[in-house]
Amino acid sequence: MSSESTIEVPDAVAPITTSWRSARTILTALTVVVAVGLVLWPLLDLARTASGLVWRPSGDWAVIALRTDDVGRLTPLLGPYSRFGWNHPGPLLFWSLSIPYRMLGAHPQSILSAAALLNAVVVVAIAGVAWRRGRAVFVVMTMAAMAILFHALGPVVLRDPWNPYLTLLPLLLLTLLSWSIAEGDRWMWVPFAFVASIEIESHVGYLPMVVVLAVVASVLARARRPRAPMLPVDRRSRTFLLGAIAATLVLCWLPALIDQVAGTGNALAILDYFADPGARPAGLGTALEVMAGQLRIPGAPWLGVTERAGPDGQLLGAPLTALLVPLLAFAAALGFARRRAPSAARLQWTVLALTVGGVVATSRVIGPVFDWIVRWWWIIACLWWLSIAWSLWSMAIGALRLPAGRRALTVGVVAIGLVTIHAGVAPVVTASTAAPAPNAPTSQVLGNFLEPVVDALRDNGPVFVETIGSVRGDYGDAVRYALERAGVDVAVGDDLITHYGPQRDIARRGTRSTVWVVSADAIGVFRGDASMVELGGWDPLGPDERRAFEIDRDELQSQLRAIGRDDLALALTNGGGGVDSAAAGLDGVDQALLQRVERIRRRGDPVAVFIGPAPTR
Repeated sequence: MSSESTIEVPDAVAPITTSWRSARTILTALTVVVAVGLVLWPLLDLARTASGLVWRPSGDWAVIALRTDDVGRLTPLLGPYSRFGWNHPGPLLFWSLSIPYRMLGAHPQSILSAAALLNAVVVVAIAGVAWRRGRAVFVVMTMAAMAILFHALGPVVLRDPWNPYLTLLPLLLLTLLSWSIAEGDRWMWVPFAFVASIEIESHVGYLPMVVVLAVVASVLARARRPRAPMLPVDRRSRTFLLGAIAATLVLCWLPALIDQVAGTGNALAILDYFADPGARPAGLGTALEVMAGQLRIPGAPWLGVTERAGPDGQLLGAPLTALLVPLLAFAAALGFARRRAPSAARLQWTVLALTVGGVVATSRVIGPVFDWIVRWWWIIACLWWLSIAWSLWSMAIGALRLPAGRRALTVGVVAIGLVTIHAGVAPVVTASTAAPAPNAPTSQVLGNFLEPVVDALRDNGPVFVETIGSVRGDYGDAVRYALERAGVDVAVGDDLITHYGPQRDIARRGTRSTVWVVSADAIGVFRGDASMVELGGWDPLGPDERRAFEIDRDELQSQLRAIGRDDLALALTNGGGGVDSAAAGLDGVDQALLQRVERIRRRGDPVAVFIGPAPTR
């Protein structure tokens, strides 16, 4: 091997050159297999237990399951919908999920198993890059950090196909790929391009982080150019590498390009939105406070500490003083590693660049900064402390001159790492059997009426599905998904084309009837409409309980209107929340009556499904 293609590896983690039958090689391989196997254990178990769930997807999960089911039929060219009226850039999340989804039978719960299996694939890829960069010790340290992360994420998130969650582990992989490129692994640009495409296409918020990782990889690789050029010296190899990168990018982004040219024009819609979002973004101050809350020790959420949120659910950061310890620890480790362990220092530079990208991404969030929106900070924090630990290890092992000392330190670190891995994943495995599916309470309610409703509509397609009341679309999404699975075409209006794709536009499909998913007091209105036929529904109260509740509710409404709180009176009829807290202690409101009404309301609003005439458009 020429000096130009030699990859710098610290002496402590130099490649094993002894026979594969030697005790050292076998022990090393066994250690890696055990470490990676332990981290895969909860993911594989979650995929297994998901197959036994009885689950009726609703809300976002119904949409994701439907669009995954569409691959090969009404193949999506764009990613998940955004709450701002456009789609994330590309369909790779749906396309990736569709493979294990169909292999597992394409049942509703198969989407959960598919998500867990995709995460398992990413774990194996992370282990491969970790082995490339630091052999067994770094594999164990990386798996230990991931086990701690898994313990905090919990089983529900680890098999959740929702794009804010399914993109988490690929971000960790992308960071290690960036570091490997900086070390001279120029062929890592190909998987980097693929994983980066998945991240951006599935969640456009990752764009700043992906960009800075690409830049830092290029800068660090160029700084090492005398020893490891960024591109192969051989012209044929260089052409082949550039061709592979270009082909990967073209294949990944071709669907989005087709949509832009001959479809919805989503790419320009994204650009227009970010050029003028119509609202003020979170800003640098909020981003730094979030960073402080995520990197702090020992109260970091990725270590299992509950994140603090305000009354509106918005994530609360921490004072900037909480950054003092993380920054000092990072700077000290980087300062020492720059000369004594340059490879470890380059990992820290890579993680620092990722952190800067995370700050930029957080600062550009529009609207409340909810925890799930910026959950990428759990990955950044995990890598932050992992990079510090790797620098400390690299310097310590380099300072030891006696082989016996190195062996003792290696055995100690590996032993601690394996114990940490087991301690982190064992509770996740224990909890996997009882772990609920996403939106499980809604699934239980749907079990009371969904199947009869679908059976009644088998010969009435295509149908237009509308929702009214407190259901917030969750039940409507569930009904649309169940109907499509039963072979009943569903049409949607302009407001839901980003959810269900332009193929379901009512202007294209037409419709024979309208299915109304109705809740709360609106049910009475529909029952009084002669043009509506009730197909099924659910009520948490029996007839006598419902009549008694309505008497109490009407009395409470009168009291609220008498004191000028028409907003709270309206909330009692449309399923709105916050009545109990807003009306507590108000003069003129019977507090015992308030508590009685709210206690019953917490049992859930009734839901009913009606079929009526097709919409006039």
